[in-house]
Amino acid sequence: MKKRFLAGMITLLLCISACIYAVGEVHSENTEANGKIKETVWKDDSGQIAAGPEGYAIIRYTYKGAVTTEQYYDTEGQPFEVPGGYYGRSVTKDKGNVTEIVYLDQNARQTANRMGYSKVSITYFGFGEVRSITYFGTNKKPVMVPSLGYASVKNEYIGKLLKSKTYCDTKGNAVDGAQGYAIMKQNIKKVGGSNQVLSTRYFHADETDATGPDGWCRCVKERDEKGRITSIKYYDTAGRLTDRGANYAWEAYSYEEGGTVRITRYDLSDSIVTDKAGVATLVQETKDDKIVRERFLDKEGNRANNDLGVGQILYSYDTQGRIEKVTYQDTEGNPVKCSKGYAGYQDTKDEDGITVSRVFLGTDGLAIEIPGGYSEIRYQYDETKALVSVLYYDINGKQVQGQ
Repeated sequence: MKKRFLAGMITLLLCISACIYAVGEVHSENTEANGKIKETVWKDDSGQIAAGPEGYAIIRYTYKGAVTTEQYYDTEGQPFEVPGGYYGRSVTKDKGNVTEIVYLDQNARQTANRMGYSKVSITYFGFGEVRSITYFGTNKKPVMVPSLGYASVKNEYIGKLLKSKTYCDTKGNAVDGAQGYAIMKQNIKKVGGSNQVLSTRYFHADETDATGPDGWCRCVKERDEKGRITSIKYYDTAGRLTDRGANYAWEAYSYEEGGTVRITRYDLSDSIVTDKAGVATLVQETKDDKIVRERFLDKEGNRANNDLGVGQILYSYDTQGRIEKVTYQDTEGNPVKCSKGYAGYQDTKDEDGITVSRVFLGTDGLAIEIPGGYSEIRYQYDETKALVSVLYYDINGKQVQGQ
């Protein structure tokens, strides 16, 4: 399925273009009119209509102002129900942001999907972050989503830092969701000339302490006068330091000239701990506030390999400051394959920074086929950025079954 059907269209009348995805023995063709995709049809190598990667064979699009409606059909042209429990959906966008999704039945009428809601509404702050997400039933009223345990989520910000996130029932009151808490709050204060997060805490709907998704109730970040983190500690609902079932309870940060920071982990007794690979300290080198190299030290301060079997990791960034390439080296700085059979990878992202493709690289920096039998992974998402499919390709671009 083509996700960004409104971006970069060439204004042609009724043209056919090859789809960007090859899927085994089938491919898709897009019919465009007036610069917009009107229909996507999956076909096999003989030119016959065939089921695509998500089961349907045809998608038909209609447009009305800011609303784009897509409906799914099988090889016979009959309405097709996707695994989410709907036959189509209408998506409304404003300034590139999805503001509403309505799910449709085979007659293009609003219907409840398999998760129990028929519409989701999303609002945004002026700086682009989500203000609220609300789920609705077919009666146009907010509805509790069983798998989530809430009907809406609301965010508050101080500047561009998240201050709180509250999960609500149909009346807008805080409710403990399926994750076991209702509210997340962050203590934000100005340190080192800018606002900084000093602590994060989870609460039940009655505002008693709750355990968050990572096994702790409160995370405290101590900072120096420059606003740099000096330690991160985790506490349970009783206010006790906790290791959360991990092999460490807290992290200490120390800084060196040239933008290098050392992060060392400690247990509940304040003793240095190592991970399974024997790494005690992570050394991060930064440039322009971005991590460009990571290396690893054992408890004695000697260079060591991490759990991937590599001594250093190099990061490269695109023009928007997003990681696009990762390269592995040994402790001496030579290219090396990790324990999974590759020496790095190159990512391709969409305009929102979401990875849509990952190509694995050898020690020469070129694409290779890794032991799983593939060279590239492609990710497909819906308009809410939920992952809908993962496809694997060999070095020749042919889809394979990933191991």
